[in-house]
Amino acid sequence: MSHDDPFLHLDFGEPEFYERLDIEAPKRRKDKLVVDEEKIFALSERAFSEIAFRYPKGHLEKLSALAKDENASTDERFVAETLIRNAAAAARGLYPMCQDTGTALVYGWKGGLFQTPGSGGDAKALAAGAAAAWAAKGLRNSQLGPLSALEEKNTQDNLPAGIDIREVEGSEYRFLFAAKGGGSTSKFSLSMEPPSILDETRLERILAARIGALGASACPPYTIGIVLGGTSPSQVFTVLELAVYGMFDALPEAGDGKGGPLRSREWEKRILGIAEGTGIGAQWGGKGLALDARFIRLSRHAANLPLAVGVSCSAHRKRRAIVNEQGWFLEKLEEDPERLLQGLGEGVGHGADKAVDIDLDAPKEVWLSRLRDLEPGTRVSLSGMVTVARDKAHARIAASLARGEAVPSYFVEHPIFYAGPTEAAPGEATGSFGPTTASRMDVYLSPFTAAGASLVTIAKGGRGSEARAALASARGVYLAAIGGAAALTAKEHIVESRVIDFHDLGMEAVRLVRLRSLPALVVIDARGDSFYP
Repeated sequence: MSHDDPFLHLDFGEPEFYERLDIEAPKRRKDKLVVDEEKIFALSERAFSEIAFRYPKGHLEKLSALAKDENASTDERFVAETLIRNAAAAARGLYPMCQDTGTALVYGWKGGLFQTPGSGGDAKALAAGAAAAWAAKGLRNSQLGPLSALEEKNTQDNLPAGIDIREVEGSEYRFLFAAKGGGSTSKFSLSMEPPSILDETRLERILAARIGALGASACPPYTIGIVLGGTSPSQVFTVLELAVYGMFDALPEAGDGKGGPLRSREWEKRILGIAEGTGIGAQWGGKGLALDARFIRLSRHAANLPLAVGVSCSAHRKRRAIVNEQGWFLEKLEEDPERLLQGLGEGVGHGADKAVDIDLDAPKEVWLSRLRDLEPGTRVSLSGMVTVARDKAHARIAASLARGEAVPSYFVEHPIFYAGPTEAAPGEATGSFGPTTASRMDVYLSPFTAAGASLVTIAKGGRGSEARAALASARGVYLAAIGGAAALTAKEHIVESRVIDFHDLGMEAVRLVRLRSLPALVVIDARGDSFYP
């Protein structure tokens, strides 16, 4: 008889996937294996310290294949190459691969033979290890704690972490460490569908709508996960979270009707076909919206049919670990991303030389006029000063505008780059620097453009009808930079950065930043026409 618990079917791979850590193996005490809290702390700190800078093995090979695919669009091949160059820059350990260093997530499956002495417990040690990694590596603190129903503030240590430890049978303690950015988390969705969708045509139509709605704002190319069925919403979402990290890859393709889960490779191929057909591509149009897909089918109650969709973005940060009587083992990561750059040029291939140069240090009427003349889909190269601001700063400025105060001059004189960088390393102009999701700032665009501000904005992904209307009315322009290339952007495209307002907001403070030849794409032009559907 099959077990109906999908978490009994996790895939931790083969021994050759792991490196042995220099941590003393657990000792037997009577009939238990004892693991100390300080060793759990050390495991967590190392895992999170390294996944911020290095990718899982195999992920970059898929990006390399897209960069070399002659059937892919010129622009998405350029994006794929840029992301590989970003991996090479991040692997040096100075700039994290993405400016959104994520929420620290730990999934643990603790074998019954294990015992952790001490008063703190495993979850506390894992969380402390994550916080230590964030502090030591200068990673971005993105967690907000509530002060009231509507008020909040940054917790300053990126805690709380998301920690889920389950007691299981066996003589191993297994972990998955992941750092999940806000953009990809926002693409998780769950709906309760009628059983009538268990029909090829209906299901494919629903999946086409859901996959098309993913858009480009969460930094594709994605790993797309689909979970159909489930006994509860919490089970469905947890399975989805683990599926995009490959934790159910060893599931059988057919079930026995007793409740066990299965993985459908046939539907995974369909998902990739649907993703290719959207035309969204690897951010700048084309076929490469998805690098990979997972389709997991679970048991269900006869009256309910959950359908969950989610992604892991191009910053695919995850790492498995195993502790047993032989020692502590941590999954190996990619060590040499530069090897995948061979044959891809020096970062100026795939039509990069056709970009329109925009000098943002020229008089405003000059660069604004030039941008207003460009059509959606035009690639540009941006040099000069921009204002960097995102959610919290926009909210404060909008409130002051509503009180009758003037918009700050830095919102009028320069393009607005929606971003929140990591802390700068000593002697560096900036930490990892990349765009955040444009649509979150849509609500502010109309009052700002009416006041002569935010006429040119830079971010990632598409924007809604409200923003398009505001841009058309003010003859404004929206540009998309490459999401997921924050290490490379910091290394090659940021000349200087300084905080000029709202210092208390930390990574959300307002900055003046000087760009050097930053690639971007015209997404919404001065007529309100959009590159994305």
